[in-house]
Amino acid sequence: MPRLALAVALILCAAVAAAQNPAVDVLHYRIGVGVPAEGEEIDARVELTVMPVAKPLATLDLDFIGYTIDEVTVDGQPAPFTREHGQLRIATGGKSETFRASVRYHGKPSDGLIIRANKYGRRGVFADNWPNRAHLWFPSVDHPSDKATVEFIIDAPPAYEVIANGLRVGTATLPDGRKQTHWSESMPIPVHCMVFGAGGLSVVGVGSVEDTEITYYLDPEDRDAGVRQLGRTRQMVRIFSTMFGPFPYEKLALVESSTRYGGMENATAIFLDEKKIGGNVSLEPLVAHEIAHQWFGDAVTQNEWSDVWLSEGFASYFEAVFFERADGREAFLAHMRGEREIYLKANREKPRPVYDRPAELMQLLSAFTYEKGAWVLHMLRGVMGDGPFFAAVHEYYMRHRNGNASTADLRAIMERHAGQPLGWFFKQWIFEAGHPLYAFAWKWDAGKVAVTIEQRQTGALFRMPVVVEVRGNARVQRETVLVDERREEIEFASVEAPTSVVMDPDEVILKEMVTAEER
Repeated sequence: MPRLALAVALILCAAVAAAQNPAVDVLHYRIGVGVPAEGEEIDARVELTVMPVAKPLATLDLDFIGYTIDEVTVDGQPAPFTREHGQLRIATGGKSETFRASVRYHGKPSDGLIIRANKYGRRGVFADNWPNRAHLWFPSVDHPSDKATVEFIIDAPPAYEVIANGLRVGTATLPDGRKQTHWSESMPIPVHCMVFGAGGLSVVGVGSVEDTEITYYLDPEDRDAGVRQLGRTRQMVRIFSTMFGPFPYEKLALVESSTRYGGMENATAIFLDEKKIGGNVSLEPLVAHEIAHQWFGDAVTQNEWSDVWLSEGFASYFEAVFFERADGREAFLAHMRGEREIYLKANREKPRPVYDRPAELMQLLSAFTYEKGAWVLHMLRGVMGDGPFFAAVHEYYMRHRNGNASTADLRAIMERHAGQPLGWFFKQWIFEAGHPLYAFAWKWDAGKVAVTIEQRQTGALFRMPVVVEVRGNARVQRETVLVDERREEIEFASVEAPTSVVMDPDEVILKEMVTAEER
């Protein structure tokens, strides 16, 4: 999700937060849904292919709330089940090998599957799962650690265009005149990215990058404006593919939808808020963010909720890096300055670390996981240098694609490429709150520049390598000093009196500055 989500008043997650289930590994979901022509009640059948991790497995515990359950089977045979505390518990008979469990049910979704009229008064149906709202419309292990492949078989009114993860397997006209559309995703993705959408959408092909076909699904009234607003989508895919590795999936669709967020990074099918589409405002920052998520968040998924910065911080930073590669360094710095101001405002209100365990999962969508997370990556790049940093990002992606990763996994790879331990860096920037407040002063005398750097923030001191640039009429001189004390005094030789001395000229450090006289 982009920053745009943070300004919206959101309904909090379900009171029962879906948790990791270490007893099972769901390998595949086959989700069949009958979309109603009117009303909000769905008929659905979901089949899960499950590998027991705890053997033998007495019960399959799935996250699932609401609905009337019509039938439950295990390997085709009726199976007893109970429901309590937001879970569906299916008796498996002590399975030790991979098996299939099927649940047939009907009812009205309370959330997660949005059935409503769009801004033009036409009905549409769109899944909207993040963070753990998928189990409000299909039984699942609704946690980012349990990734699986998925297919959708959607029966809908004939006028509806249906989009979902993966490739379209086919369409068929049913005896009652309704249309059945079958989509299948062959790569494992997190449950919160498993979606379909259906409605009166106009399909716009915009070409391909390598083997990745790119398509827009827009309301007909928004078709022309939407194509303009979505901008340089193909260039984004091309740039990110060069940096990280080939696009992770079979296709990329950008879909005008009823998501509650500005955008949602569903694998291969990015859902964009209909309220954003149809005007004159460029959506390139939003699009770049969601496309970056296809690599980071979708292909490489955080192992636990509290590591969501590995998704949102990465997407926010490489959103900015797209503009650096496409439009130059100044465009990039302008973007990062905006990120910094958003973080500083949030930090003044209530400081929090990037890695946090809030009471509600929705609170993870904050300036600390997005904007500060982006700055953490920017500072790592500054500490390591461009070559080692981008090589580390590439290895991180290639090593963990189609799986999960933690902050510790990222740190290990960054350390290897940096050639130094980075525990100090991750401790102060990820697991602790705040940032340095520097006071900077300099003077020149008798061929020497004397520089004083103080840390004025309350609380812990920060350790950072700091570049000091001495600017003169004849030359520019740079020195790097390690600042880790409350007050540092450094001298540099300088034949001529400098015209200025600048601390952190490349804007690498997330910081605030005051003059030495300010207290």
